[in-house]
Amino acid sequence: MSKKASKYSGFILLAIGLVLLLTVFIFAYIEYKSVAIPEASSTENIISWMLSWGIYLVMKIAFLGIMGWISSIITLRGVSLLTASEEEHY
Repeated sequence: MSKKASKYSGFILLAIGLVLLLTVFIFAYIEYKSVAIPEASSTENIISWMLSWGIYLVMKIAFLGIMGWISSIITLRGVSLLTASEEEHY
């Protein structure tokens, strides 16, 4: 791969990774702000809400974790391509 192609590929992967990481943080912030605590009408309703919300939270954390992990790998590959193209340049 030529130095120029490696550099451009590095910039593209870096940009994609950073956009995905920003998206993860935006999704996490939106979820953080959207939590609404229900009224305490009965103990059964509160326990039911906590269980359903807990399952939803675990699924959301798994989604955001995997998405963050993949975007950090993409960012890492972009940075390594950029540094590899600069090391060959010297």
